[in-house]
Amino acid sequence: MTTRLRLISGVVLAIAILWVAPRRGSIPIAAETAVPTGSDPALKEDVASLDQAISRPVEVPEAKEVVLLVHGTGMTVNSPEINWDHTLLSPLVQEGFQPYYLEVPKRLFLDIQHNAEYVSYAINKIASEHDARISIISWSAGSLTTQWTLTFFPETRANVKRHISLGGSHRGSWMMVPLYYLRMYSAAVVQQLPWSNFLATLAKFGGTRAHVPTTSIGSSTDPFVQPAFYGEGWLGCSDAWRLDGPLAQNIDLFKVCASKRLSDWKLPRPILHDTLLWDPASHKIIFDALRNEKTYLGSADVLESSDCDGGIAPHLGVRSKQVHKDILPELFKFASTQPPAGWPEVPLREYAQ
Repeated sequence: MTTRLRLISGVVLAIAILWVAPRRGSIPIAAETAVPTGSDPALKEDVASLDQAISRPVEVPEAKEVVLLVHGTGMTVNSPEINWDHTLLSPLVQEGFQPYYLEVPKRLFLDIQHNAEYVSYAINKIASEHDARISIISWSAGSLTTQWTLTFFPETRANVKRHISLGGSHRGSWMMVPLYYLRMYSAAVVQQLPWSNFLATLAKFGGTRAHVPTTSIGSSTDPFVQPAFYGEGWLGCSDAWRLDGPLAQNIDLFKVCASKRLSDWKLPRPILHDTLLWDPASHKIIFDALRNEKTYLGSADVLESSDCDGGIAPHLGVRSKQVHKDILPELFKFASTQPPAGWPEVPLREYAQ
């Protein structure tokens, strides 16, 4: 079978499974266990490696607050710069926030439990250095990794003021199915399959709920994180990017902007997975959340019709728009060089048993 036919078959299979999915959503439901409290699990990763993964791209004197940026799998081989240098770095600096980068080895393709140690260590180290809780902006699989960390690392959780998730695969994604079918998978891809033990365990320990004030921005038209179009609740199904609970603010950017554009007699425009990184409407909600010192959450109410016209966010230049085009193609190029790994699914660590 040719690669094209295999891809088409895989997509058809994913869509078919999606429509016959359990009514409670993507994740097998188990009796929920109390969210972990007490001390963080002991780290297994070498401290020198954990330290090396943290960087400060620019120093902002008298910054309002520290923001840790957790990348997705779409990044360059050697650095997370392609995610952030031309999407959020300049806006954060211009608005007076101190950004930090985190570079997880192998671009989050490895066991998410391994990746979570990098997130935990970075949060605790930066919070300690600044003697203050920090904010996190994460994208894609970086959001799922952050959510796992905030669920199972209680001391780390206490050092987080707010979490802003962009296109997060908090409940996995049915789009991982064709990747698995085409043997283009890694440990993290397998863990994001809707029936994975990893996701069932995350749900069991309350990981589908926000544990810190979390603004989760997704899009019905995101081709990578699906299902994404159900809304707050449709026949008992859940969007992959949504979180539950009073600390969660879920915003479907496509639906919000589609409504505004239709009211202006304009056609809705799709908002894709990587678009969330630089879209003007996305940025306006991100900075609304960062400025909110009451609930720490962002709101779609700040959006005006003009914010939904597309283009690139303020403080981003022409080169930024050119570089954006490289994020996902570069990921596909890298992924094709990696041998299949992570099946059978990697075992859960003792703290998640």
